[in-house]
Amino acid sequence: MFLLLKKKMINNNKDSLYNPKVNYSEHSFYVLFALQFLLIVANMFTDVKTGAFTLILVLVMTLVIVIRCSSSDFDMSRAKNGMMYIFAIAGTFYILEIANPNNVQEAWNIGVTHYWLYPLLLSIIIPISIRDRKGIESILFIWSVFILIATLKGYWQKNHGFSDRDRYFLFVLGGYRTHIIWSGIRYFSFFSDAANYGVHTAMAATTFAISAFFVRRAWMKLYYIIIAIGAIYCMGISGTRAAMAVPLAGILMYVFVSKNWKNITISIIVIIGAFSFFYFTNIGNSNQYIRKMRTAFRPTEDASYLVRVENRKKMKELMIDRPLGYGIGLSKGERFEPKELMPYPPDSWLVSVWVETGIVGLVLYLTVHGVLFAWCSWVLLFKIANKRLRGLLAAWLCMNAGFFVAAYANDVMQYPNSIVVYTGFALCFAGPYIDKVMLEEERQKKERKKNNGSDEHE
Repeated sequence: MFLLLKKKMINNNKDSLYNPKVNYSEHSFYVLFALQFLLIVANMFTDVKTGAFTLILVLVMTLVIVIRCSSSDFDMSRAKNGMMYIFAIAGTFYILEIANPNNVQEAWNIGVTHYWLYPLLLSIIIPISIRDRKGIESILFIWSVFILIATLKGYWQKNHGFSDRDRYFLFVLGGYRTHIIWSGIRYFSFFSDAANYGVHTAMAATTFAISAFFVRRAWMKLYYIIIAIGAIYCMGISGTRAAMAVPLAGILMYVFVSKNWKNITISIIVIIGAFSFFYFTNIGNSNQYIRKMRTAFRPTEDASYLVRVENRKKMKELMIDRPLGYGIGLSKGERFEPKELMPYPPDSWLVSVWVETGIVGLVLYLTVHGVLFAWCSWVLLFKIANKRLRGLLAAWLCMNAGFFVAAYANDVMQYPNSIVVYTGFALCFAGPYIDKVMLEEERQKKERKKNNGSDEHE
């Protein structure tokens, strides 16, 4: 009797460590995540100052989330994590960039959000908001709805024509120069341009394709596969060659972080197969989108690529005397009328970082993100015991790897990409806490099953 009572007390103490109220994810973050996409969708109907509204939403919802979490029975120490410290330290440089002689404060206010503000805030609120596996799946579901709408809009553009707002972008603002070209029309859905559309949907294709292997329910597996196929369709009609880098680099990253030899083997076969298809064959060249994508594997034969290479040589000469760059937000800052302006278009996010913050800022940026990838990989390899959780988190990290490869070729650090990218990093830092919740859930499940079995025998 005494032993049974003692056992019960121990189990009760264990159960007290797992408080469902505390370990359920904070719904306020879902609101913030969904609103980012709604702002983009709203551009189909009216002009939306996405940057300004996104900034306000992130600041307000961060305050709401912190207040809600701190007022509940919750350990706020999760907000103090490696990612938060990295960007807190890096923020010193970005704040000092205000003193750049060429700085324009309005441009800095807009540009610094992608460099520092959003990564810092997401590093704080995601580990305290996303506390279980369902939290990750909920974020994926919200994103999937957005991808479905983007797919339908792209399909409508291709098969039924452009809306008045689309034609305004093409023929009044001059979008036709880059969207109606030799290879055909590049469709852009409701995104700022086809490159942003193609890379974002490539990010989704990578994330959902990998995640499909690690969700439990059959309908979710099927749903994720459908989303991935839709996203691949969007990649194709966007005509964005850099988008190809996202799934390929993502799969390569997966080889590195996966502990399953079967998955590693499949990933290597997919990479080799995709490369061989585009580089060594002419299969599908009758299709304009496949033909366009194939040119990504032969960049030296592409005139636009050669122009970019030549421009970067000229940029290098100008940047020698500007180790701190032209100023944050000024790589394409004609409208801000700075004292000095880079005369050549960067045509790449990483080149933009170099132009805006100089060689000092570029080294800092690459170091910060190199450390992030290394730290997140270490977390996945050594701190996550649950295989399903490791797979779901790996999907986000692999997507990020692909994104930054694409960021070398195109200026794709645009809305809503930055929010999605740094959500992926922050989820990895939340992973060890989620892993403990899942392990406790499994323990309680086994305990209940054991107790039910004992009751039946009695």
